[in-house]
Amino acid sequence: MAHIRRSQLCALGIHYIMYPLDYMLDGHAEAGYKTIELVGEAPHFYMDESWNQDPDEVRRKVEARGMRVALFTPECSCMQWRNNYADEAAHRRSMEYFRRAMDVCKRLGADMMLTNACGGTLDEGHDVAFDRAVRHFDQIAAFAQEAGVTVALESVRPQESKVCTTLDDVATLVEAVGSPNLGAALDTVAMGVAGETPRQWFERLGEKIVHCHFSDGRPYGHLVWGDGVFPLERYIDVLNEFNYEGLLGQEITDGRYYDDPKEADRRNYQAFSRFIVEEETA
Repeated sequence: MAHIRRSQLCALGIHYIMYPLDYMLDGHAEAGYKTIELVGEAPHFYMDESWNQDPDEVRRKVEARGMRVALFTPECSCMQWRNNYADEAAHRRSMEYFRRAMDVCKRLGADMMLTNACGGTLDEGHDVAFDRAVRHFDQIAAFAQEAGVTVALESVRPQESKVCTTLDDVATLVEAVGSPNLGAALDTVAMGVAGETPRQWFERLGEKIVHCHFSDGRPYGHLVWGDGVFPLERYIDVLNEFNYEGLLGQEITDGRYYDDPKEADRRNYQAFSRFIVEEETA
């Protein structure tokens, strides 16, 4: 029988973009989440390469609601924070930003940080941008080793980047860097847009998959489960078959949920209710 542990469900609050941090945390807790993936973007957490909001204060707010931050995702798709710049000055600024993000990650109580390989320009070939991404992720993996953090690299949709948009791209980059501090993140929407399946990802990468963004889609959307066309039970069966026990980040981003994100959280969490098994206690 398809099953997941309650602690694997990981709230992610992009659909709370019109509400403050406390409202978002209340919504996650009310829905039933015990674990969150905090995204480093306004209005929930502010940071750039030289300053950041106090992560200790945010951690206290999370833990006061009976939750924990398991993963930190610094903004990495907006142009100013991409990690694959050809310009050397922009690259140095980007690396300072991601190094700071790892410190924030640890202070939040998390040991994993998610990013992507967005960057590169359309007038340069894929191989040029990809080779530069390998060099830059060599640096990011070295920072992660120093910080005691695992970095999870996700694929993105082709409208977001031309560097890592497929399973083969992610696997090739992770394998080229060859660091135990760099793993892969399966994003079901990017996966679906690329015409791929969870089984293909696990057959290729296996234990190198350290995180999932696990959302419904058509295949675009990052939707509440039940609002898209992805087969939830079949996907969970694959997780079970490959003994995946990592987090399932509930990345809900579609604008239809912005007015009432708490209801979106409630419906999304409820979609998993029949698959949840209680944690074993000592």
